[in-house]
Amino acid sequence: MANRPKGYGMTAEVSNKIAAKYSEDDEQEVVSWICALVDVEAPQPGRKNTQEWMKNGEVLIALINVIQPESVKKWHSNSKFPFKVMENISLFLKALEAYGVMKQDLFQTVDLYEGQNMAQVLTTLRKVSTVALTKGFAGPHIGVKMAKENKRDHDEKKLREGRNVIGLQMGTNQVASQKGMTAYGLGRQLTPKMK
Repeated sequence: MANRPKGYGMTAEVSNKIAAKYSEDDEQEVVSWICALVDVEAPQPGRKNTQEWMKNGEVLIALINVIQPESVKKWHSNSKFPFKVMENISLFLKALEAYGVMKQDLFQTVDLYEGQNMAQVLTTLRKVSTVALTKGFAGPHIGVKMAKENKRDHDEKKLREGRNVIGLQMGTNQVASQKGMTAYGLGRQLTPKMK
């Protein structure tokens, strides 16, 4: 892991904000889901332990190969070299994108390798489960089910009828009046009623 200074000012604020998004409950849910799919032992609870457990990318590659067999065919096993470990993480991310996880839902390699944004790593893994559920994977799931497309085909007559309806979102003109309005720039005229 790189020895980077924590930062000051805005950098420290951003780092603290990212760190505050991390949830140990989410961590335990994701770790138990991975352990249910891949035959591995869970790490001790905690952000650092979870990061070290996933850091070499082998657990993640095993996960995607269970969900989508042969997604990653060749990787660097038991490697301690930083670039080979980061390449494992990168292979996992490419396999996720090929599987159907949207690019904006993926974490960056340094988020996991350096532990910069472990909350995003957990979010990506939840998204993997969501996409797997959508694609009909029969194993255990975490997260929510994605909505399916619900396309509707209306004929031209029905579409023309819809143009003639003024929705309530546009307001109403039943009680419209300019009574009591003043010209722009004038103050509100408050005059007490005399009895």
